[in-house]
Amino acid sequence: MTPDSSTAQRGLILIQQGRYRDAEKYLREALSSDPNNPATLYYLALCELNQGKPAEARETIERALGLAPEVDGFHALRALCLLQMGKSDEAMESANEAVRLGPDSDFAFVALASIHLAKKRWFEAETAARKALELNPENSNASNILTTALRMQNRLEESADRVAYSLQQDPENPDTHVSAGWTALHQGQVKKAEEHFLEALRLEPENEQAKYGLKEAFKSRSIVYRMYLQYCFFMQRLTTANQWLIIIGLLVGVRLARAFLPPAIATFVIGLYFLLILWVHVARPVGNLQLMLDRFARHALSRGERWEACLAGSAVVIGAPLFFLGSIGGFVDPLIIGSALTSAAFPLAYIFTNQSRAGQVVFSLAALGALVCGGLAYLSFHFGLPSGRSGPELLFAAAIIAMAVTWLCNIPALNRR
Repeated sequence: MTPDSSTAQRGLILIQQGRYRDAEKYLREALSSDPNNPATLYYLALCELNQGKPAEARETIERALGLAPEVDGFHALRALCLLQMGKSDEAMESANEAVRLGPDSDFAFVALASIHLAKKRWFEAETAARKALELNPENSNASNILTTALRMQNRLEESADRVAYSLQQDPENPDTHVSAGWTALHQGQVKKAEEHFLEALRLEPENEQAKYGLKEAFKSRSIVYRMYLQYCFFMQRLTTANQWLIIIGLLVGVRLARAFLPPAIATFVIGLYFLLILWVHVARPVGNLQLMLDRFARHALSRGERWEACLAGSAVVIGAPLFFLGSIGGFVDPLIIGSALTSAAFPLAYIFTNQSRAGQVVFSLAALGALVCGGLAYLSFHFGLPSGRSGPELLFAAAIIAMAVTWLCNIPALNRR
């Protein structure tokens, strides 16, 4: 469907060039003289969605649907708007309607594949993406979704082959380079990943996925962070239910170790468990702190990531050594300070890059609570407290706060990135 007016058609040309903000101006100008043109409304919604305004895009496309409810592309675009708004079930209904109305529409199957991908239904995403490519072999979005779906099924060679084919067909597509970068990271090819993310940014300097991928590639120069990233990839491939099974299984394993293993071995196992838990939650800010020390890479960090690196990352880098020094050497002050900082690092890692206001409040209070417990523990050890609370009890309370954060961060309403 093509807009009628020359003004709207100029907007369409700008959309094809990826200049969505400029295109929006022309489309709004066209709507001022013809406010009920469904094609113009569709392309305006597309511009809004590509500028990160899914709620506005949804309102616009629903105006178009009110004028032309039988157009499959309108339902497909509505599905993508709802998906970005976090309403995946409603999005699925719209995508299914798009497929019903347009069984030969590659865009409808791309919308369906995108939703399956978001729901971690990797095989279903692969099937829908292949159908879209069968209808239109040139559809780069379908190709990138297929690449991701294969990667998430740990079919890395197939994913790499798909990326190579896509790059051969369209070497100037930034999203394809992003997909190639992530495939390289999954394969542990850090240098190759950096090259693809940098190329994506050359082609589209504001590509957020390329910026994020480049930061992960920079941090993966560290073998420790690279191991953590591989763990993340493994967990990412699992459904939410299976992720919880692993978490619960680790907890049960720790309890069994305490019950049946010799004390020395049980202590070692429990120590490894807590070290793993700590690293999983603070690896990102520690990695960002590493980037802060690089005079080039630091420019890739957002303001929130810098705060996260300075506070959460520093809390770990300072707190963990002090805690082990105090534990092994029997030094009280390093033990208290290290315990407080390490406990506070958990919630601090979920404040500054968290898009959930409720989560920011909850984790800020948790961080404050851990530090207050540490401060009171210090006073208790040196001066005593009228309440009668002992230092060990207060440090245990700080540790409980940290452990609570490891569960709270799995609640989507409290942790959106």
